[in-house]
Amino acid sequence: MTLLLSLATARAEQAHGTFEAIRTSVPPQLDGQLDDEVWATAPSYTRFVQTFPQEGAEPTERTEVRVLYDDQTLYVGIINFDSQPQLVNRQLGRRGQPPESDIVTVSIDSAHDRRTAYAFSVNAGGTLRDTLYFDDNKSSNDWDAIWDGRAALRPDGWSVELAIPLRLLRFPSAPIQDWGFAVRREIARKSEVIDSILIPRNANAFVSRFGNLAGMRGLEPHMDVELTPYVASRASRRPLSSDPFLPKPRLWEPSADVGLDVKLSLTSQLVLNATINPDFGQVEADELILNLSTFEAFFPEKRPFFTQGMDIFQPAGAEISDASQMLFYSRRIGLDTPILAATKLTGALTRNIQIGLLDAVVMDASAPSHAGEDSGQPDSRYQFHPTRPFHFAPNSALPLEPGVPQNFFMAISRATVAPGSTVGLSAGAATPLGHRCGSVLPEDPGPRDDCLVAGGNAAALDWNLRTQDGNWVFVGQLAGSQVVGGPEAGQLRRDGTLLRPGDTGLGTYMTAGLLGGDPLRFSVGYEYASPRLELNATGFQTTQNQQTAKATVEFVRPSGWGPLHTFSTSFNAYRDWTTDSRALHVNDQLLLLTEATLPGFHVAGFKIGAKFNRQDIREIPLTGIPIERPDYQYITAWGETNRNLPLALRVDAYVNRLVAPAPTLSKHGQGATLTTIWRPLPNLETQLIADFYGFLEGPRWLETLPNGRYLFSEQEPLILSLTLRQLLVLSPRLTLQLYAQLFSATNRYGPFYEATPGADGRVHLADFLPTEPGMDPSYHEAALNMNMVLRWEYTPGATLFLVYSRAQQELPPQEGSAELFHLLLPNRLFAGASTDTLFVKWSHAWGL
Repeated sequence: MTLLLSLATARAEQAHGTFEAIRTSVPPQLDGQLDDEVWATAPSYTRFVQTFPQEGAEPTERTEVRVLYDDQTLYVGIINFDSQPQLVNRQLGRRGQPPESDIVTVSIDSAHDRRTAYAFSVNAGGTLRDTLYFDDNKSSNDWDAIWDGRAALRPDGWSVELAIPLRLLRFPSAPIQDWGFAVRREIARKSEVIDSILIPRNANAFVSRFGNLAGMRGLEPHMDVELTPYVASRASRRPLSSDPFLPKPRLWEPSADVGLDVKLSLTSQLVLNATINPDFGQVEADELILNLSTFEAFFPEKRPFFTQGMDIFQPAGAEISDASQMLFYSRRIGLDTPILAATKLTGALTRNIQIGLLDAVVMDASAPSHAGEDSGQPDSRYQFHPTRPFHFAPNSALPLEPGVPQNFFMAISRATVAPGSTVGLSAGAATPLGHRCGSVLPEDPGPRDDCLVAGGNAAALDWNLRTQDGNWVFVGQLAGSQVVGGPEAGQLRRDGTLLRPGDTGLGTYMTAGLLGGDPLRFSVGYEYASPRLELNATGFQTTQNQQTAKATVEFVRPSGWGPLHTFSTSFNAYRDWTTDSRALHVNDQLLLLTEATLPGFHVAGFKIGAKFNRQDIREIPLTGIPIERPDYQYITAWGETNRNLPLALRVDAYVNRLVAPAPTLSKHGQGATLTTIWRPLPNLETQLIADFYGFLEGPRWLETLPNGRYLFSEQEPLILSLTLRQLLVLSPRLTLQLYAQLFSATNRYGPFYEATPGADGRVHLADFLPTEPGMDPSYHEAALNMNMVLRWEYTPGATLFLVYSRAQQELPPQEGSAELFHLLLPNRLFAGASTDTLFVKWSHAWGL
């Protein structure tokens, strides 16, 4: 066998980065061993190069790669020789989430557009991961594909076999296929990364630097039809009353759901996905936070339908622009009202044109009235509701007032106009399909407006223009919005802007500069949002009536600087002012950011910043009156040990300072986050995150008083959060994961002030007058969120979930319990309201 492999190795002298695939009529047995004779027919590729820590150097360990194919599958075999095989890191992880370990990744640009690639990874323990690359150097691990890979130990290292169905890959019909191809190996204990072709660390590019896979003939794109039905059942025990002071009695509510996911390849490069009654009960709960700002919090998407294949819907240049104008934010869909059905079409119309279409309908049923309503007993009847036809639950589980049915639509098209450069058009619409008041609207304008729900339309032109090496970049977006429907009298925004039906707005962001290469980089950027820009119907927009100019200068050494493995430092300057006729100056900020990878592959960094010349037009709601904010300075430092160690630590700590004029208070604050990852065994990982922090700001608005006066108060919020993630891997396809977050917060108010706008129409801190309002709005709250997920993928594409979750709230303090507000730890946590849920879900994918 060794002789045959040697002969195959000597067959061809490949160009650096070029692999040769050999057709086979006998597929290899997938066991990770590479001992089938068919592997001897394929030449081996060995010309790897070190990317990190010594860019361009010879790898410390040898790697051999062979590639086979037939009409259905691409097979890749990799032998990872190791001079110390007993030190190979075989840490196990959950499917799609391998831990720091020895791992190999095969990346395939089958369309050879040098922008998009599919990556398939297998670590030494056999854990699989799939990744989608887009826009050359952006990636998403949320893409999920059905393929297989196996790892095996060898006396001289370890080896891997991958079987990648060709139906997963989008490629054109051609007599000879020419694909982009790259293989990467990571050696954990050395923090060494080696590649089949050098991809410089200072390059602002990835897919465009791939080598080639040659020799594949007679392949035709496969029509892929995949049906994935699911059945789910849950039993929840929740408080009968919504009053937090009445946590008991509790009510058992069983329910069941059925649904279907469909995947259809319309062409070799165009895929249709659809879902009916999707259920996401196995998804980890959102992080508990205390949001004291005047801005909406952003939460990442975790639901599979919206994470997979959604790369084209990402805003152009979002990773470098810091823009807050997203036309599409999938968390808008199904946030308040369940999803009845959704569909998306993604892929390429031609070699240079990509498209994405998404449409989703949300709809709910309401609890019907019944004769026993006055008795206070829950309605345990099961009835068919046409607005939720695939959900089976007692009427008591339905809301008294369901969310308004809506249709969400998003369309986007991007064209490659030059290597690495794209221009795109997008449009979105949120269309209410009803209102809040049943079938008949009131005739009186006031009650009628209370029933109406506003939707919105939005459109944008985006561009991502890069030089061929990816170093010089100009990215941006020009967007417009229109309010559709809603109250005829309009709605006031936080800054006092009135939005009426039909109002339009304009927004843009852009960043240009030298973003690749070393040692110097620089960029300038600008963002503009008119007062009536409204993208939140379908997207995410942090604020409006604001424009920002920024500039950044960086010194970077991504390939090392002296004893440091990497080094970067940047200086950033920002200025914000309003876009209304006042053009109010609202903020200046300076920021210095430095980070380095130290000897031993530990990481350390710090950030020093200052905000000054500040005023806020959102603090006093619905008025737009500017209020002066104190100057703010802060220092943040962090350190992280080598992630490949069995015990890895990260510490983030900060101190900050407010400088406020009398009679308001100058303050100091501090906080810290400690992250611990412990891997005592290859199949066990414990992650603990401890957060302690405060929200440091000047006096905050409390209420509006008569005669144009406003009541303000100092605040001292403190937050404690403990998050545990425990992973037990019984096998690469059978995992048990525990997630738990204990969250506690207290906020003490005082001293209190009264203030009125001055002659210039602004509220100045020096004009505040101390007062006693005769009330204490201080509060204390605590909660515990927990879920335990047993996931068994008993065959590729077939998964069984068993989930237990608990949502526990603290019993609120009684009036007059002011001493509790001085305690940060939870108080009477398990005496409060709680909901326990047991959930079982089965799904199975069938290919037709």
